Amino acid sequence: MRRAQICRLLTGEDIHPEPFDSIDELIRFMPSEGFILVHDEGEGVFELIQRLESEIWLPVIAYSDEPQTARIVSAMQSGVSSYVTYPLKAAEFRREYDKLKGALANRFAKRQRSTAARKMLEMLSNREREILSCMLDHGTSKAIARHLGISPRTVEAHRASLMARLEVRTAAQAIRIAVEGDAFGLPTEVSTRQDNATLGIACDDRYEELVQQASA
Repeated sequence: MRRAQICRLLTGEDIHPEPFDSIDELIRFMPSEGFILVHDEGEGVFELIQRLESEIWLPVIAYSDEPQTARIVSAMQSGVSSYVTYPLKAAEFRREYDKLKGALANRFAKRQRSTAARKMLEMLSNREREILSCMLDHGTSKAIARHLGISPRTVEAHRASLMARLEVRTAAQAIRIAVEGDAFGLPTEVSTRQDNATLGIACDDRYEELVQQASA
Protein backbone atom coordinates (compact mmCIF):
# COMPACT_ATOMS: atom_id res chain seq x y z
CA MET A 1 0.00 0.00 0.00
CA ARG A 2 2.83 2.38 0.86
CA ARG A 3 4.59 1.62 -2.42
CA ALA A 4 1.39 2.14 -4.42
CA GLN A 5 0.78 5.48 -2.72
CA ILE A 6 4.30 6.67 -3.50
CA CYS A 7 4.01 5.54 -7.12
CA ARG A 8 0.77 7.51 -7.53
CA LEU A 9 2.40 10.60 -6.01
CA LEU A 10 5.47 10.40 -8.27
CA THR A 11 3.34 9.80 -11.36
CA GLY A 12 1.33 12.89 -10.49
CA GLU A 13 4.61 14.85 -10.48
CA ASP A 14 5.56 13.49 -13.94
CA ILE A 15 8.25 11.27 -12.39
CA HIS A 16 8.06 7.71 -13.73
CA PRO A 17 8.27 5.22 -10.82
CA GLU A 18 9.54 1.65 -11.14
CA PRO A 19 8.77 -0.32 -7.93
CA PHE A 20 10.97 -3.21 -6.75
CA ASP A 21 10.31 -5.78 -4.03
CA SER A 22 13.90 -6.04 -2.80
CA ILE A 23 17.46 -4.85 -3.25
CA ASP A 24 18.22 -8.08 -5.13
CA GLU A 25 15.45 -7.35 -7.64
CA LEU A 26 16.61 -3.75 -8.04
CA ILE A 27 20.21 -4.85 -8.70
CA ARG A 28 19.01 -7.49 -11.17
CA PHE A 29 17.03 -4.93 -13.20
CA MET A 30 19.08 -1.82 -12.40
CA PRO A 31 17.95 1.19 -14.48
CA SER A 32 20.65 3.29 -16.14
CA GLU A 33 19.33 6.67 -14.97
CA GLY A 34 17.08 8.36 -12.40
CA PHE A 35 17.32 8.02 -8.63
CA ILE A 36 16.51 5.41 -5.98
CA LEU A 37 13.92 6.13 -3.29
CA VAL A 38 14.31 3.67 -0.42
CA HIS A 39 12.56 3.14 2.91
CA ASP A 40 15.09 3.56 5.73
CA GLU A 41 14.31 0.41 7.70
CA GLY A 42 16.77 -1.89 9.44
CA GLU A 43 20.07 -2.04 7.57
CA GLY A 44 18.42 -1.74 4.15
CA VAL A 45 19.85 1.67 3.24
CA PHE A 46 23.41 0.73 4.23
CA GLU A 47 23.21 -2.61 2.39
CA LEU A 48 21.90 -0.82 -0.70
CA ILE A 49 24.75 1.71 -0.70
CA GLN A 50 27.31 -1.10 -0.38
CA ARG A 51 25.70 -3.09 -3.21
CA LEU A 52 25.62 -0.03 -5.47
CA GLU A 53 29.40 0.32 -5.19
CA SER A 54 29.81 -2.56 -7.66
CA GLU A 55 26.85 -1.62 -9.88
CA ILE A 56 25.67 1.36 -11.90
CA TRP A 57 25.66 4.22 -9.43
CA LEU A 58 22.42 6.17 -8.96
CA PRO A 59 21.68 8.82 -6.30
CA VAL A 60 19.75 7.50 -3.30
CA ILE A 61 16.99 9.35 -1.42
CA ALA A 62 15.97 7.70 1.84
CA TYR A 63 12.68 8.19 3.70
CA SER A 64 11.08 7.12 6.97
CA ASP A 65 8.02 7.93 9.08
CA GLU A 66 9.80 9.66 11.98
CA PRO A 67 13.43 10.23 11.00
CA GLN A 68 15.85 10.68 13.88
CA THR A 69 18.76 13.12 13.56
CA ALA A 70 21.39 10.43 14.19
CA ARG A 71 19.77 8.20 11.59
CA ILE A 72 19.81 10.95 8.95
CA VAL A 73 23.46 11.72 9.67
CA SER A 74 24.45 8.02 9.43
CA ALA A 75 22.53 7.55 6.20
CA MET A 76 24.12 10.60 4.59
CA GLN A 77 27.59 9.65 5.78
CA SER A 78 27.10 6.25 4.11
CA GLY A 79 26.37 7.92 0.76
CA VAL A 80 22.66 8.84 0.74
CA SER A 81 22.07 12.05 -1.25
CA SER A 82 18.98 13.26 0.63
CA TYR A 83 16.42 12.28 3.25
CA VAL A 84 12.67 12.94 3.30
CA THR A 85 9.79 12.25 5.68
CA TYR A 86 6.89 9.86 4.99
CA PRO A 87 4.07 10.35 4.13
CA LEU A 88 5.52 12.22 1.18
CA LYS A 89 3.74 15.36 0.06
CA ALA A 90 3.71 16.08 -3.66
CA ALA A 91 4.71 19.76 -3.48
CA GLU A 92 7.44 19.15 -0.90
CA PHE A 93 8.87 16.19 -2.79
CA ARG A 94 8.90 18.16 -6.06
CA ARG A 95 10.81 20.99 -4.34
CA GLU A 96 13.26 18.49 -2.88
CA TYR A 97 13.70 16.74 -6.21
CA ASP A 98 14.26 20.01 -8.10
CA LYS A 99 16.78 21.26 -5.52
CA LEU A 100 18.83 18.10 -5.76
CA LYS A 101 18.49 17.38 -9.47
CA GLY A 102 21.28 19.70 -10.63
CA ALA A 103 23.66 18.70 -7.86
CA LEU A 104 22.90 15.01 -8.38
CA ALA A 105 23.58 15.32 -12.10
CA ASN A 106 26.93 16.90 -11.19
CA ARG A 107 27.72 14.09 -8.78
CA PHE A 108 26.64 11.43 -11.29
CA ALA A 109 28.95 12.95 -13.92
CA LYS A 110 31.83 12.91 -11.42
CA ARG A 111 31.09 9.29 -10.54
CA GLN A 112 31.18 8.38 -14.24
CA ARG A 113 34.51 10.16 -14.65
CA SER A 114 35.83 8.34 -11.59
CA THR A 115 34.80 4.96 -13.01
CA ALA A 116 36.41 5.77 -16.36
CA ALA A 117 39.59 6.95 -14.60
CA ARG A 118 39.86 3.74 -12.55
CA LYS A 119 39.58 1.65 -15.72
CA MET A 120 42.40 3.66 -17.32
CA LEU A 121 44.58 3.31 -14.21
CA GLU A 122 44.10 -0.46 -14.29
CA MET A 123 45.98 -0.51 -17.60
CA LEU A 124 49.16 0.80 -15.96
CA SER A 125 51.95 -1.44 -14.71
CA ASN A 126 52.91 -1.37 -11.05
CA ARG A 127 55.98 0.75 -11.83
CA GLU A 128 53.91 3.18 -13.92
CA ARG A 129 51.42 3.58 -11.08
CA GLU A 130 54.33 4.20 -8.71
CA ILE A 131 55.76 6.88 -11.03
CA LEU A 132 52.32 8.48 -11.38
CA SER A 133 51.92 8.60 -7.61
CA CYS A 134 55.34 10.21 -7.28
CA MET A 135 54.44 12.87 -9.86
CA LEU A 136 52.13 14.49 -7.30
CA ASP A 137 54.65 14.61 -4.44
CA HIS A 138 57.97 14.94 -6.25
CA GLY A 139 57.16 16.50 -9.62
CA THR A 140 60.27 16.29 -11.79
CA SER A 141 61.79 13.13 -13.20
CA LYS A 142 65.07 13.82 -11.40
CA ALA A 143 63.30 14.16 -8.03
CA ILE A 144 61.28 10.99 -8.68
CA ALA A 145 64.49 9.16 -9.67
CA ARG A 146 66.21 10.17 -6.42
CA HIS A 147 63.17 9.10 -4.40
CA LEU A 148 62.93 5.68 -6.08
CA GLY A 149 66.68 5.12 -6.47
CA ILE A 150 66.52 4.67 -10.25
CA SER A 151 67.87 6.66 -13.17
CA PRO A 152 66.06 9.75 -14.53
CA ARG A 153 66.08 8.13 -17.97
CA THR A 154 64.14 5.15 -16.60
CA VAL A 155 61.64 7.49 -14.97
CA GLU A 156 61.24 9.38 -18.26
CA ALA A 157 60.55 6.13 -20.11
CA HIS A 158 57.89 5.00 -17.63
CA ARG A 159 56.43 8.49 -17.53
CA ALA A 160 56.09 8.64 -21.31
CA SER A 161 54.51 5.18 -21.33
CA LEU A 162 51.92 5.93 -18.63
CA MET A 163 50.93 9.21 -20.29
CA ALA A 164 50.46 7.40 -23.59
CA ARG A 165 48.27 4.77 -21.87
CA LEU A 166 46.20 7.49 -20.17
CA GLU A 167 46.01 9.40 -23.49
CA VAL A 168 47.16 12.68 -21.94
CA ARG A 169 49.83 15.21 -22.91
CA THR A 170 50.61 16.95 -19.63
CA ALA A 171 51.50 15.87 -16.10
CA ALA A 172 48.54 17.86 -14.76
CA GLN A 173 46.13 15.85 -16.92
CA ALA A 174 47.66 12.58 -15.74
CA ILE A 175 47.43 13.65 -12.09
CA ARG A 176 43.79 14.65 -12.59
CA ILE A 177 42.95 11.14 -13.82
CA ALA A 178 44.83 9.70 -10.84
CA VAL A 179 42.83 11.87 -8.43
CA GLU A 180 39.50 11.01 -10.09
CA GLY A 181 40.45 7.33 -9.99
CA ASP A 182 41.41 7.66 -6.30
CA ALA A 183 44.99 6.53 -6.94
CA PHE A 184 46.17 8.78 -4.09
CA GLY A 185 43.32 7.91 -1.71
CA LEU A 186 42.04 11.50 -1.95
CA PRO A 187 38.43 12.61 -2.65
CA THR A 188 38.05 15.08 -5.52
CA GLU A 189 37.09 18.64 -4.56
CA VAL A 190 36.16 17.69 -1.01
CA SER A 191 35.79 21.27 0.13
CA THR A 192 33.41 22.50 -2.57
CA ARG A 193 29.83 23.35 -1.63
CA GLN A 194 28.41 21.65 -4.72
CA ASP A 195 29.62 18.16 -3.85
CA ASN A 196 31.04 16.72 -0.65
CA ALA A 197 32.73 13.45 -1.52
CA THR A 198 33.50 12.62 2.12
CA LEU A 199 29.89 12.64 3.30
CA GLY A 200 28.35 11.65 -0.03
CA ILE A 201 25.77 14.43 0.14
CA ALA A 202 24.57 16.90 -2.43
CA CYS A 203 25.17 20.15 -0.59
CA ASP A 204 26.56 21.11 2.83
CA ASP A 205 23.90 23.70 3.64
CA ARG A 206 21.14 21.32 2.48
CA TYR A 207 22.56 18.67 4.80
CA GLU A 208 22.45 21.02 7.78
CA GLU A 209 18.92 22.09 6.83
CA LEU A 210 17.71 18.47 6.87
CA VAL A 211 19.34 17.80 10.22
CA GLN A 212 17.71 20.92 11.69
CA GLN A 213 14.31 19.86 10.30
CA ALA A 214 14.66 16.43 11.90
CA SER A 215 15.67 17.96 15.22
CA ALA A 216 12.65 20.23 15.15
